Amino acid sequence: MKRTLRIISLVMLAVAAIFVACAFSDPALGRVVYIGNFRFGAEQQRICYAVYAVVMVLLFIASFFVKDKRTGSDSDS
Repeated sequence: MKRTLRIISLVMLAVAAIFVACAFSDPALGRVVYIGNFRFGAEQQRICYAVYAVVMVLLFIASFFVKDKRTGSDSDS
């Protein structure tokens, strides 16, 4: 169970790194988008990407602290 969780979290971290790298190299990053009256510019997009990257790193680290779930029966395989 732990090994599977760590593999999945490693894949998620790799996908997040690729996504953030592609997002920062996108020439449309400087484009301003309006959501209602809210101006969503390049700086806000960079902050969202940075928060996403931090959350993915924290989830990867958290996968090392997950304990195995112990059940009453060993019939679950």
